[in-house]
Amino acid sequence: MKATEAPRLTAATWWLATAWTLASTADNFLFFVLFWIAGPQGWTGIETAVLVIAMRLPTLAGGILGGRAVDRFGPIRMMLVDGVARTLLMAGLVVASVGGTLNIWIVLLLGAAAGTTAPLSYAAARTLVPRLVPQDLLGKANALLSIGDQLPLLLGAILTGPALALLGTGPAFLLPCLMMAGVTAITVHLRDAPQYGNRISTPAPRPGTTRRSPRVIGLVALSVAYYFTYGPYETVLPYYVREQLASGLGGYTLLWALFGAAALLTLPTAAPLSRHRPGLVNAAGAIAWGLLMLPLAFTHQLAVAAVGFAVAGAIWGPYSAIETTALQRWTDPADHGRIFGTQRALLALASPLGAAVGALASDKFSPAAILAASALGCALAGLAACMIPGLRRPA
Repeated sequence: MKATEAPRLTAATWWLATAWTLASTADNFLFFVLFWIAGPQGWTGIETAVLVIAMRLPTLAGGILGGRAVDRFGPIRMMLVDGVARTLLMAGLVVASVGGTLNIWIVLLLGAAAGTTAPLSYAAARTLVPRLVPQDLLGKANALLSIGDQLPLLLGAILTGPALALLGTGPAFLLPCLMMAGVTAITVHLRDAPQYGNRISTPAPRPGTTRRSPRVIGLVALSVAYYFTYGPYETVLPYYVREQLASGLGGYTLLWALFGAAALLTLPTAAPLSRHRPGLVNAAGAIAWGLLMLPLAFTHQLAVAAVGFAVAGAIWGPYSAIETTALQRWTDPADHGRIFGTQRALLALASPLGAAVGALASDKFSPAAILAASALGCALAGLAACMIPGLRRPA
């Protein structure tokens, strides 16, 4: 490589980002479909809330235990386990939904099993990144990996409508099945990645910086609170679109598509934003997100909501990559599987719990009231994080 040539991410890093994007899209698509068909299937708000919680509760155990398995057995092997398991489980949903009617208990069983293995790919991908790139490319690599956090919002929104309209409820689940088959194939390919091995390029963390340090706990706690208070948007947005914006599946798709597209556009800002005070940056982002979404809860105009969701997506975009880079730098690489597995478990549970609260509240409160409370909660979570001294310190 020439002295003037900037270092580049390896092909293995791009393949890893692709695998994580497919795994995350399969998960998002599943919930987009289930949220939209809940009403037509005759599921009540309580039933939907129970379904969401029951499908995500096993994620807590899957993340905590799975993260330890990533550290012990290796990230490649554990990502392969997730790929094979969820391919089979999504195929089971296809069979179970023949005829267009879904038994909620079968969905619960298969979805819970999928939620158990899903954290494996998340923890494995973030454990692999410091082993595939040098320290100076860590932020850039995490921004690339975070495409798998943002693009699924866009793909899930874009694919849900056409998949249900063209394929029907049952065959639509073939899409996440194929996505997880792709994860399996890429993971097999990554076993031979030339830069993969037991070498970890991230330097040891500074003294006092461990997985139990206040700044690590504070950063993860911010995300848990942020995701929980954001959760109601997932279940209440269909009601908001139908009842308040007087729109349908097209409007619903538009809002999520704009949100996801804007988030993708701001991902390149993650690397510079993660260099100095990542905790403070993410706390400020949560405040800004909440304050922006608060007035949007009361609009009746689809165009106004669309613009707001685009700006909100831009704020949301770099959040995950900033957090990932900070946790990788603040903790021992030998604990990365445990850290990211636990983090994924908590976040994967926080958002559905918030979604379940939104589903329960939708039986008694208007969409505007629920979404306003959610937005205010996001802002308060960011404000509380600003009070933690460790999150205000430079990286």
